[in-house]
Amino acid sequence: MTDMVRCRACGYIAKESSIKKVCPACGLPETVFEPYQDKISKNRQLILGLNLHPISVHFPQALAILIPIMLAASWLPIENLSFQLLISARLLIVILPFSVVGALLAGLIDGKTRFKKLTTPYLLKKIIVGSVFLILSTVMAILMFVEDFEPDSFYLVFAMSVGCAICAVILGKIGGKIVSAKVNG
Repeated sequence: MTDMVRCRACGYIAKESSIKKVCPACGLPETVFEPYQDKISKNRQLILGLNLHPISVHFPQALAILIPIMLAASWLPIENLSFQLLISARLLIVILPFSVVGALLAGLIDGKTRFKKLTTPYLLKKIIVGSVFLILSTVMAILMFVEDFEPDSFYLVFAMSVGCAICAVILGKIGGKIVSAKVNG
């Protein structure tokens, strides 16, 4: 069994043999490390080690931030650039709901694995905000096919894209609070 250590200052956990002179996370001297015994089962460690949710969540967050920026930039009076930005934003809008579904599914697997239940206060908030994100992104994609960037629908799509970006930020903030938390066992 590998000897594990934890940084008392920042909570970083690593194999004792991988620690050099300082904590790689916070930079404090190696004297801040204390022995650590991971109480997570091997199967749960394997699933958590895949990092399914952290990997899958960044794609829809990036799209959610990029889409309103591209839509706003399409208002610039540069005709060819505006057209290219609208076409690109349209493609991203169509992809967004699929990436949100992937992130939600990975989040449910990660939450169930990490906390053994999905009813913790932060997970419930993430499920609600993630559901709003999915609804907004899906309605936005449907509008793309039905309205095709008519002036009225353009403003609605832009507003929904800002709503998606806000959901992405909220999900990131909540996720940042629980990123290293997990229930023993």
